[in-house]
Amino acid sequence: MIRYFFVVLFLGLLSGSLMGQNDDVVLKGQMVPDFEISGTEGTSQSISDYKGKVVLINFFATWCGPCKQEMPLLQNEVWAKYKDRTDFRLLSFGRGHSADEVLKFKAANALGFEMYPDADKSIYNKFALNYIPRNYIVDGDGKVVYASVGFSREEFDEMLKVLNQLLN
Repeated sequence: MIRYFFVVLFLGLLSGSLMGQNDDVVLKGQMVPDFEISGTEGTSQSISDYKGKVVLINFFATWCGPCKQEMPLLQNEVWAKYKDRTDFRLLSFGRGHSADEVLKFKAANALGFEMYPDADKSIYNKFALNYIPRNYIVDGDGKVVYASVGFSREEFDEMLKVLNQLLN
């Protein structure tokens, strides 16, 4: 009976770890999926409108602790540095959030970059199935050259390194 328990436990852990490997829909090296962006002011654009630009795509949630840690760094170390560049865009999406929720979060955290609602997760689901924060860097040809999930200072610094290489 104990042996049976450990076999079932092992198979459960194995299947859980394998399922986690399939969580990413978009991987580094792939082309960015096409999607429409609806702004909080009612504007609409397509990711293809940014061809020729470096695009940092960020997914967050207002309740997510690691996302809240990352936001000031996006503001101070990415947006402040590159906001005036015509060859750069930062697209930050509130996964599962309405426009009102995103605007309140933006104001409460004094964030200067545009943030977009993704209430039905239709954009997020083109990239991944679970877990935030997530960041993707897309080069001027539309290729994903960086992808990360979660937040750590080391991972953020790695993202900055890729971004700096593309923009300098």
